[in-house]
Amino acid sequence: MNFADLLTYADIEHLKRMANHYRCGADVHSKGDLIASLLNHLGRPSRLSGMMDSLEEAEVRFLEQLCFDSRERYSQEDLIAKGRAALGEKEENPRTLVRTGLERGWIFPGVHRGDRMLFHIPQDLRHRILRLFADRTMVKGEPEPAFIRNEVGMLADDLLHFLRFLMEQEVPLTSEGSIYRQQQRQLFKRFSVPEELVDRKGWRFGFGRRYHLYPDRFSLLYDYAFFRGYIREEEESFRLCLSADGIGKLQSKDNEEGRELFRFWMRLYKKPISQLPVIVRWIDLLAHTRWFPSDRLEEAVSHWLQPFYYETPSSLFQRIIRMMTHLGLVAVGRNEKKQPWVRMNEGGHIWLQGLNGFAEKKLDSRFSDSITGNKIQIRLPGGNKRLDME
Repeated sequence: MNFADLLTYADIEHLKRMANHYRCGADVHSKGDLIASLLNHLGRPSRLSGMMDSLEEAEVRFLEQLCFDSRERYSQEDLIAKGRAALGEKEENPRTLVRTGLERGWIFPGVHRGDRMLFHIPQDLRHRILRLFADRTMVKGEPEPAFIRNEVGMLADDLLHFLRFLMEQEVPLTSEGSIYRQQQRQLFKRFSVPEELVDRKGWRFGFGRRYHLYPDRFSLLYDYAFFRGYIREEEESFRLCLSADGIGKLQSKDNEEGRELFRFWMRLYKKPISQLPVIVRWIDLLAHTRWFPSDRLEEAVSHWLQPFYYETPSSLFQRIIRMMTHLGLVAVGRNEKKQPWVRMNEGGHIWLQGLNGFAEKKLDSRFSDSITGNKIQIRLPGGNKRLDME
């Protein structure tokens, strides 16, 4: 619903609080006059821009949480969770931000579902605010970079290469559960995007069930195939086998696996990067249909990135861009000065519109436990402290 519609359905006490906040000077005894005054006030671009200029940091973050989430209805628990995310490490009450959103017309009480009240965000106001976010971050465009890397469709194709490889030959596993290195080399030669084998001598940190055994892209592909039941690890015989579902996948003419790979990645990475849905939406907002400098993208999302063990905010951002490239969501390029640029692919934009990362649940502990190199990290109470065990 749009702003005008929600004003019409709002009770007069809510309208009075909004008019008092914006100092509209309306007749508080006339609902029609209150609605007209509020529409006139927030309908002016200069007034909306001025409102955003006056916001505190936590309020801006809360507005981002609201506007980048495309759901039409939210429970009170959803809104409180968004307020908590906006506050970060500040020990303040997130309900204060929810009250602020109600007072300023960002949120409206809506329908009841059972014993719960559901809230709405005006869709037209959301789009206008997103446009303001983009305009304030926009940079002068640049011609298409001289060197472009685009992997659209390649990850889904390589999933089929992986499954065919298992159909064609026996694949024994090491005592650690890894494909032997010689067979890894044979497999990677079939892939559209080559990767180097993991150096087992050094420290390796990452996310996923088999990240410590395989390079970034293949570890995601392997974990996805395991998650979907396409492959089966036989513990007694130490073999990796194709399952009946995997055979069915190869026989199917449907290779629209890219969107599900993207969804799996979002769920996998949400544990270490809890605000990944906001970050991906920011990238889409700024880099859809245009090339955008990578350093400016990082600057725009930096307040949503927190260090995670050995990962800095900057390294997390680079990991996100790298994996979005592998998934075919974005293309990356470099200009003649070797500066990196990013562009959201149209297919990635469409996937993102149809997938709400905010509502996606994190994967279970089989996929989200942090295992690195030959050591296991155990989280201790009190934050990101760790205990390394051989």
